Parts: sequence; C-alpha cells; structure tokens
Amino acid sequence: MKISKIVNAMILDMEDNEPFLGTLILNGGVISDIVPQEDIVEDDRALDLEQQWITPGFIDTHSHPTGYGSTKLMVNCAASDILNITDLINKFNDNKDSLTNNGWLIGYGYNEKALAEQRHPNRFDLDQISQDTAIAIMHYSGHMATVNTKALQIMGIELTDDNPEGGYYERDSEGYVNGVLIELPAIVKLRAALPKATADSFAYSMNLAIDDYVKNGITNTSDLLIGGNGYTDYEGILTFLNAPQRIRTRWVITHELLEKHPEFKDVHAETLDRTFQQHSNRMSHLGGVKFFNDGSIQLQTASIRGTYLDGATPPAPLMSQSVMTEKFKHFQQLGFNIITHANGDYAAQSVIEAYKDTAMYKTNALRNRVEHLQTATRSDIQEMAEHHIGGSFFINHVYYFGDLHRDVFLGSDKANNLDPVKWAEDENMLFTLHTDAPVTPISPLESIQIAIDRKTKNGDILGAHQRLSRSSAYKKMTADAARLNHTEDYEGTIKVGHVADFVILNRNPLEEDVTLDNNLIEATICDGKLVYKK
Repeated sequence: MKISKIVNAMILDMEDNEPFLGTLILNGGVISDIVPQEDIVEDDRALDLEQQWITPGFIDTHSHPTGYGSTKLMVNCAASDILNITDLINKFNDNKDSLTNNGWLIGYGYNEKALAEQRHPNRFDLDQISQDTAIAIMHYSGHMATVNTKALQIMGIELTDDNPEGGYYERDSEGYVNGVLIELPAIVKLRAALPKATADSFAYSMNLAIDDYVKNGITNTSDLLIGGNGYTDYEGILTFLNAPQRIRTRWVITHELLEKHPEFKDVHAETLDRTFQQHSNRMSHLGGVKFFNDGSIQLQTASIRGTYLDGATPPAPLMSQSVMTEKFKHFQQLGFNIITHANGDYAAQSVIEAYKDTAMYKTNALRNRVEHLQTATRSDIQEMAEHHIGGSFFINHVYYFGDLHRDVFLGSDKANNLDPVKWAEDENMLFTLHTDAPVTPISPLESIQIAIDRKTKNGDILGAHQRLSRSSAYKKMTADAARLNHTEDYEGTIKVGHVADFVILNRNPLEEDVTLDNNLIEATICDGKLVYKK
C-alpha cells in the first residue's frame, strides 16, 4: 500500500539544504504538497517520523546488483578472518557441502595483498580443496580469477596454452599455466564453463541484491554490466521486471551483446528503453551501452600515463582510437549514450577524445560518461567539463585500497590525487560517486563519508585537498546523480511533483559530528511504498 501522508519529518530537500519540520502529502507515489510545520502534529492516518530526518533516496549510478546478488551464493573470500592461503582453503572446506553447484564451488573477493603470502592462490593451492570439484575464485577487482586443475580441464585450457590477447595466464617455475587468470580476456573461458545462468536465476540474484540495496537507502540502481551471460541477461531483466518492483533500475548493456545478438542488430535505444518501461510500470530504463578501455590499478592493467611505482610499463588502452571512434559513432547514431570504463588517465584521455570526435552523432540527452577516473588529471577533467562529458568516481578506493595505491602501485603524487573529486567540483564537471559493488560494499553513506574524509584503511589522509563538503558529497548520491541520469525532473530532490523516494535517518547527515554509516538508516521508501524498515 502506498503512503499518502508523512508528518513530523525533518526535511533535507537537497536543493538549499536548509532543514525544516514539515508534512509531505503524497498521491500515487508522487509528492503533491509540502507543508512546513511550526509544531508537532498528531495524525493517526499518517506515517509519523517523530522528527527523524528524511532526504531523497540514494541513486546508485554504478554498481552490479546482479553480480552482487550472485555473491550471496558463493564463498566469501573477503572475510576478515582470512589472513593467509590456509585460511582461504579452510573457508572453502567449511562451505563446500552447502555451496557446491553443478560440479563447481565458487568464491569471490580475495585480495592477494591481504594474504600473508602476498601472492595469488593458484591451482596447486586450490587442488588441496578438491581435485574432483571445479573451483574458481573471483578477485575483488572483478578483473581476474584463479582456478584449480579440474576447472582448467573443464575450461579447455592446456597447461602449455599461449596467453589470450589482452590478458595472460600466470605460470609456474617450469612455464606451465598455474591457474591464475589475469584480466578479462583471460577469464572468458571460465565464464563460458561456469554453470549457465538462467532468466530465473538472474531475477533471483537481483532480488537478493535488492534486499541489501534498500537496507542501504538506495531507491534507484544502475547495473553497469548487462551481457556477461549473453542474451540470458536480457531475458533475466524482463523476468525480474514482470514482478512488482521495490526499486528503480537502469540497465547498461555491453556493446558485445548489442553487436553480436541478432535481436539487437541496429536496435534503437528508444526501443529498449520503452521495453523496460512497459515491463516495469515505468520503474526501469535503459542506462546506455558499456565499453571497457583498460583494466585495474591493482593488476597494473590500468592504462596510466608514466609508469607504475615499481617501474612496470602500463598497457595501452584496450581499444585503438580508430575502432573506438567508429563504435561510438555507430551507437550514438542509434540513440545510445555511452558509458566507458577507464581507471587510468591515459585510457580516460583516449575516451574523451573519441567522445569529442563523435559529438556530432550524439542524439541522446543522457551524457556520455567515463567511469572510475581514478588517476584522471585536472586537464582531463577540464576537457570533460568543457565538452559536457559526465563521469563517476570510484571513491571507495581511497579507503579500501588507498594505502596500496600509494605504497605499491602509484606512489604518493598520483595517490594523493586518486579519484580527484574536488578538481571535478571546481571545474563544474557533472559527476557522482560509486561503490562498484560487489567490488566494495554497497553503502552510499560510507562512500559519502570517504569523499568527506579521504581517510585510508590504515587511518592516513590521502589528498586532503580533494575533500568534498558534506552537502556536496551527499548531493553526488542524490541530486547530482539524478542529473547524471537525466532524471532530475522527477527524482533526486524533495519537491512537489517528484517521486516519493526517500531514506529516513535518525540523525542529520549534514552535521559534522555525525558518522555516516548504515546505523543511521531507519527506513527506505520507494514509489511511495515502505520497502525497508529497521
């Protein structure tokens, strides 16, 4: 049932952010009136917030909810009690009876730099768990995996195989493949060999994710990688949308799926958007087409200017300039906005150039975007602002991996400008913050706090000059996120005519002494319906 009235609410509208006590009148999931209150009122027919704080619901512009949901069915290798490879093996042994599926036992989230051995677990380690069950562990970056010997056999990888283009197989002292698969091209055969996803399993994973997303105050999420399972992902979206919706969704489809599947050949973006809206009572939209132009800093596959701290030469961007330009032209002529992964500044610059070179073909009001932007320079950001290119910063890296980036991968100069959000704000670039879940936890409040503090896991400050104010950082997950999604005419702020999407908090999140974490969240309302209550 939809709520029709909320009273005694301390309102933060994300416009002027001057808090006031008020009543919200709702009609069919839309705000029809906002009435300031001078005193507390009693109304048995209304939702009484008892002077708790209400803000717009959080808009997640970059995560992977279907991937996040699927991790609920895997061994958690990011757990704090895994200190070494023996602990990891024991974790698998504890879970193999309950989590083995169709001959596979899958884990996620390990970080070799958090293990005492300071290396990736390999097939020799994983063979200790089982030589009969295929075992695979996805790296926390999402860009690589490690597997046992049985999995290599099922994948069809011989121990003497050459490296795939754009990726590589780690090898033992005799030159044989050791099960560690580096970068996305190296895990293509793994994805093909894993138990096949179905439309129903896609929808199930999505709903597992939403259980956590709404607990975190999220009312709109974007899945930035639709197509990893081919056409099944698209069928899964429609299956998911045919049920009542608890959250607004946006789907960003890989260019490979759009190029290779006959149903999508030369399909116009408006056709896909209309399909998603029709299946969801307008709760779901197309988010764009997805490209990758480099890898990750942690694997030294991000395409950065200069070298890595250890002297390693970074790779070139994944796409040549001519190929990227031609593909961007093609999809923009079909009405798509383009969203491109670029962690490194060299990769980002080539994407910016391709956006500039194809601007005359752009027909979609949604901005083209560069995602992650971890080592972007000020000049890169100036160009993005000048040419109306949007972006989203992977701000959680500052806390979760900032120490590693400074001490192992990038050095102090680059690391102190990791995710340079203050430069972006000063240059009036339109941008948001993101978690890239399941790479890091799905908590908008935590991401906002990281942007405010710039504190690493070890407690150091990484680039204090890149801090955002509380109000500005909060807007990156609300008002500015709506602008990036081109939905600011109906969400992102609390005003008459906007949808009734709210998060209810027990303290004012803009007060300097308030720690922003999930302990603040009391309830989430989406489309006028209570979708989570503590």
